[in-house]
Amino acid sequence: MKQWHDTYSSFWLDLIFITFYRIFVMPLALLIILILALLGHKKVRQGIMMRWPKNNFHPWFDLPKRKKPIWIHCSSGEFEYAKPLISKIKKQQPDWKILVTYFSPTYKKNIENFPGVDLSCPLPWDLPGAMSSFIKHHNPKAVLVARTDLWPEMLYQCKIRNIPSTIFSMTLSQPKKSIFKLYWHWLYHQFSLIFCVSQDDKNNLLDSGAGLVQVIGDTRYDQVFARLENPKPLKNLFGLHSSRICFIAGSTWSEDEKVILNSCHNFINNGKMKLIIAPHEPTESHLTDLTNQIKKLGLNYQFYSESSSWHEENVLIIDKVGILAELYKVSDMAFIGGSFKKSVHSVMEALATGCIVFVGPFHSNNREALEFKNITLETASQLNIVNTVSDQEEFSRKIHKAIESGANANDIKLEINSLIKNKMGATEKLLTWLESIEN
Repeated sequence: MKQWHDTYSSFWLDLIFITFYRIFVMPLALLIILILALLGHKKVRQGIMMRWPKNNFHPWFDLPKRKKPIWIHCSSGEFEYAKPLISKIKKQQPDWKILVTYFSPTYKKNIENFPGVDLSCPLPWDLPGAMSSFIKHHNPKAVLVARTDLWPEMLYQCKIRNIPSTIFSMTLSQPKKSIFKLYWHWLYHQFSLIFCVSQDDKNNLLDSGAGLVQVIGDTRYDQVFARLENPKPLKNLFGLHSSRICFIAGSTWSEDEKVILNSCHNFINNGKMKLIIAPHEPTESHLTDLTNQIKKLGLNYQFYSESSSWHEENVLIIDKVGILAELYKVSDMAFIGGSFKKSVHSVMEALATGCIVFVGPFHSNNREALEFKNITLETASQLNIVNTVSDQEEFSRKIHKAIESGANANDIKLEINSLIKNKMGATEKLLTWLESIEN
């Protein structure tokens, strides 16, 4: 009787919410998109044009028909969460086809060029006809959403066709307690299963009305270590036996660089530190501003692109993108940029290489920064794995404590690296779920 009642309730919830979504929500969303496009919003226009029919065919109908792919959807940068899964599938199940859809045009080239992606296209507008035609054309064996970007019509169409679906690497910082809680209950129940990162996420999801939830961790850890196992080549500038601590400031903005330089210049002058700065956007104007700041403090600098050796008393400016992970590997300590501007960039790569990490006051957006700032190093009991600083004075004080701790840099690296490696394994669990569907 209970099972019949649950099915009956689910039927009416589906009918109420999907009808409301089709009649009111999605038409309003499309109207807003159209207005933004007419007002000249470049990214919105790109999103419309990449979905526009060519020769009377939408781009997803140019792809081979009914290949029964594993369908992975990501909004944009969430594709980073999917990369290790795609690589693992192609290694262990090479015959499986991978279809990747995306909402934003930002990651289009990245997705198209990633090894293992057999099919890719923008996600159709979340309308009944478009989504139904898309699913019928591809006939996916399963659909996986990378962390965010939940589209009700897409999930509902998969549910009524009994296509297994999940969202993975999901986080939820607090339960849904608003008047929309019933909506979230309905939306979460469109998934066959939800894979989240931590037990706290699971508790918050269950409190928000989710159904089946399983903790498996974050696939980004697998991706970070896969990236580090296949490093890009660096110039031979980094001596392994220098007596100076190598400190890198990665993905920095001008707000970060002002604090970093004022905090570090004394350590550089007294021979205790060598400093690398890798701006988030190494544009000509940014580099000019940065070099002016360096000169005002009486420091010298050199650019990575122009150097065949590094004079360690000089600040090394990285005027090339794409090698930050490798630079963390040759460093002992790292400051992560954005945390004196608005929001910190990812701390994960620096931690995976074993760096002691420093972040400014704006770090609450980063889960790993919040988690590891409360964990003290065993090999350097005066330091945390992630150390927060609010201003130049506190930054200088904590750097001094790190340099004078007397801890062996290699021991610290091994301790942090080992702790972060314990976070791996989410990708393997996802593949196990997919294989259980196949069987």
